[in-house]
Amino acid sequence: MRNMTMFEMNEHNKDCPVCVTEQIIDGKKYIVKSHFIGEKDIDTVIRNIAFTRAMSEAIGLQAA
Repeated sequence: MRNMTMFEMNEHNKDCPVCVTEQIIDGKKYIVKSHFIGEKDIDTVIRNIAFTRAMSEAIGLQAA
């Protein structure tokens, strides 16, 4: 699949869920708009994060 322009991606993913949040960082307001297009398996992502964190903690404990 070729690279799409931002307009093409918006059209392609227009029916996907969207979440808009406001974040304040150093007194400046940022609006974050997340598009959930379903290209990642959340179970795999969370499992990888948990494994990486557990390994870094285990290695950190061994060094102490």
